[in-house]
Amino acid sequence: MNSLFNRTGRLFADPSFVEGISRTFDLLGNQDIYNEDLSPAEADTKALLSDWASVGDSLILATEEFSNNAGK
Repeated sequence: MNSLFNRTGRLFADPSFVEGISRTFDLLGNQDIYNEDLSPAEADTKALLSDWASVGDSLILATEEFSNNAGK
């Protein structure tokens, strides 16, 4: 299963340590960088896949929890 941040944070760039420090002094937000998709359709497709993957993860966890508690 992917972590939640991998799904929700995919639009945000992963800065290095030096970039993180330099962002502290970037008062105008010139260094804000986002991961972009080529088209709105591609962005929607990735968002839908991410949403359904989260639903699947929730179903798997619920099924495992039910199985573990059913024998008690």
